[in-house]
Amino acid sequence: MNKKNIALIVSGGEGKRFDKKKPKQFFKINEKTILEITVKKFVDSKLLDEIVVVCSKDYLNDTKKVLRNQNVLITLGGKTRQDSVYNGLKFCKKFKPSKIIIHDVVRPFFSVKFLNDILKKIDRKVCVIPVLKIFDSVRSIKSNNYSDINRDNLKLIQTPQGFNYNEIFNAHNRFKNLNITDDSLLAYKNGCRIKVLKGEYFNFKITEKSDLERSKIIIAKNMNNTTRTGSGFDVHKFTKGNFLILFGIKIPFDKSLEGHSDADVGFHSLVDAILGAIGKGDIGEHFPPSEKKWKNKNSLFFLEYAASILDEEKFKINNLDLTIICEKPKISKYKEKMKKKISKALNIKLNKINIKGTTTEKLGFLGREEGIACQANVTVSMKNDFDF
Repeated sequence: MNKKNIALIVSGGEGKRFDKKKPKQFFKINEKTILEITVKKFVDSKLLDEIVVVCSKDYLNDTKKVLRNQNVLITLGGKTRQDSVYNGLKFCKKFKPSKIIIHDVVRPFFSVKFLNDILKKIDRKVCVIPVLKIFDSVRSIKSNNYSDINRDNLKLIQTPQGFNYNEIFNAHNRFKNLNITDDSLLAYKNGCRIKVLKGEYFNFKITEKSDLERSKIIIAKNMNNTTRTGSGFDVHKFTKGNFLILFGIKIPFDKSLEGHSDADVGFHSLVDAILGAIGKGDIGEHFPPSEKKWKNKNSLFFLEYAASILDEEKFKINNLDLTIICEKPKISKYKEKMKKKISKALNIKLNKINIKGTTTEKLGFLGREEGIACQANVTVSMKNDFDF
């Protein structure tokens, strides 16, 4: 089994300096744990063939719970960081990887572009290490001694770091009795050449609780505040039948809705709203009713298609406001099921979805109970590396 690129995310530390009861990777930024934020960024990058998380035995169940919706593998670490990385490397051996990225879980602010640059520059005897220059004065303070340290050749080392898998595995195997906190030094000791890459200022290691506040400030300053809106409207008339479908939920009724596909007026209006928000036309352009292949098609397919375009264009949904307009059936008892269906299809939280039901007070074709209409409004914004 050959897996060309693998990421090894080190999440074995217990960080007692940060908190005595809970490791820092389980603390939250914007309602998501640091562990989830970091791992999801690797998953969403689509740059890796496999992602392996190394965790402490004591927090295995917590790690599995946080990552239950992520396509990753989890293995156990050791007593030290070096032991944990070595255990992870041994676990990855079965995949016969070519390149491996090693990253500390508590650095969630690296960019995907940066990760890609590191992968491209890895060579057999070359490991790629991000570094930052030190601009502050550096002093050695010990007892009564206060002395200057020349900062010209000093660098701050970051992760992610990139290696040829065999080279870093051999280095860890050869120096497994040492206790070194940085993998690049082991690689260097084993004969690898170090290629330094300018690090990213925001890619700091969360070490103290004050870093959480610093994180929130960084996120607030770097969020993309450009918001776009889209609206959709659809209507279908009643026909003979004994059920109808609204937002993917089958509702018993004495009529059905007439349409080329499954006549899900809710999903159709929502698809139009999403396409409109990102300037991608309307549902009829993508799925012409004149084409037989869309006959009786489940409209969930159309919504998932719109979601895929949304993702390709690097947009995220901020809010959905949906209004079903009809005299009958009453939809109040189905709203939560509808929200869950939409939430799963678009991979968004339930609190971003609002569904309302209203009537036209017996006016017009809807008031005469000739059909159902739905109006959808959506707001979206561009994704960036600080969207969690």
